[in-house]
Amino acid sequence: MSDPIKFVHASDFHLDRPISGLAEIPKHLIQTLASAPYEAAQRVFDFALTERVDFVLLSGDLFDQDAGSARAPSFLLNNFQKLAEHGIHVYWCAGESDHPDRWPSSIELPETVVTFSSTVVEEVEHLRGEKRIATILASGFDSKRRNGDAFAAPAGEGLNIALTYGDFESSNLNADNIHYWALGGRHKANRLDRSGSIVAWPGTTQARKPKESGIHGFNFVRVDASGKIKVQTVSCDRVRWLPQKIAITENVGMQELKDALAERALKIISDTTDQIVLSRWLLNTEGEFNPRIRNEEWSGEILEWLRDEFGRGDRGLWSTTVDVETPKSLPMEWYEEDTILGEYLRAVGRYQSDDSLKLNLHEYMPDTVKGDTMASVAHVSKERREITLRRAAMIGVNYLAGHKHVEEISHEELETEVDELREAS
Repeated sequence: MSDPIKFVHASDFHLDRPISGLAEIPKHLIQTLASAPYEAAQRVFDFALTERVDFVLLSGDLFDQDAGSARAPSFLLNNFQKLAEHGIHVYWCAGESDHPDRWPSSIELPETVVTFSSTVVEEVEHLRGEKRIATILASGFDSKRRNGDAFAAPAGEGLNIALTYGDFESSNLNADNIHYWALGGRHKANRLDRSGSIVAWPGTTQARKPKESGIHGFNFVRVDASGKIKVQTVSCDRVRWLPQKIAITENVGMQELKDALAERALKIISDTTDQIVLSRWLLNTEGEFNPRIRNEEWSGEILEWLRDEFGRGDRGLWSTTVDVETPKSLPMEWYEEDTILGEYLRAVGRYQSDDSLKLNLHEYMPDTVKGDTMASVAHVSKERREITLRRAAMIGVNYLAGHKHVEEISHEELETEVDELREAS
């Protein structure tokens, strides 16, 4: 039996793109956050060497050539040379931000690094000794390309791989005789196993913002003698966003809450020994509304405690915020007030009690934002109606009640609520 074919598929390193989404960066994490994209990419190359793969597929956006950084090309060249010393080839197609054909002419790439044009689909045979073990059909990013028809391969024995970059609909990737689609251009990993082929975006190796939560890494692919393909996702991120939701009662005590948070925090740390985890904590409440837990000093104390207990090292958990979920119900007397707040809550309440009323919050928005992207919160799907109305009611409480019922929120906090409403729509 011949040895299995082994290769690594990675993309979207974005080496020079910093991690964002933090209101404040602790001093002890500055270096970790700055070097995280490089550490994640280094783990890809180290893995390829350890596993002695046949080749590495890089499907675009490794770095931004327009940024003018010397560090990124130097980093890549150093690792390409290490792979070359072990006979491991690299096949690299362009994304939107990197263009191998613009690689500095004064810096020669190893012969084992093969780059591809974005204008045509090129075909390369990968040999093991004198035997062809794979055919790679590759092309870089082309904004006009809508499907994968140009990557069709002739029928016959051997592994056929399409290597390209783009946010394609998987239904448009039906070229003949392609066994593995090695794609780039999506930061979230996605894989579709179809009869006879696999369509794979490995995602970015290092998340940059809170919305890119969860594990990030690359694909390790093995093909046995019968042609069966097995894809393993390998994590390599140095910094990981993991939002946390904790269920509590509105009248929870401080120590009881700390115990629940500590239990969750310790589990996160034990499960992520190779990462620094960034978490936004969301407290999901039950019971009669209690303004105390929404007090800025109260949540600030919890946040500081979490940071002191679990976030002061270069490994562990750094808490970004502690927020309280919008309550399922508010005190009925607030709806009966002869105030702007009462009038607003009664308006929201009519929509909460009558599903037949079409939800349209546009009229409640200031004229200054009605034409802005924030106006997208005005229309929500039926599935998100309940949570949208709850959040709309709480925005009214926060913005109209001043200090009467809860701590008045800042403009930045209001924008956060509006952002969440937009996501719910």
